[in-house]
Amino acid sequence: MQKLAWGLTVIGFIAILSGILYPLDMINKPTFFTLLISGACVMFVGSMVRSFSLLKK
Repeated sequence: MQKLAWGLTVIGFIAILSGILYPLDMINKPTFFTLLISGACVMFVGSMVRSFSLLKK
C-alpha cells in the first residue's frame, strides 16, 4: 500500500511539474489549470493513502 501511495504522489508531482510547459507556450491555459488541480488532488490522495496505511499498522 505504501508503494501505491508513493506512486500516486509521484504521478501528481509529474502532473504539477508539467505545468511548466505553460510559460513555454506548449500547452494552453485550461490544460495548465487541469494539470495543476488534478496533480494536487492526486498528491493529496497519495498522502491520505500513506497516512491510512500507517494508521493500519
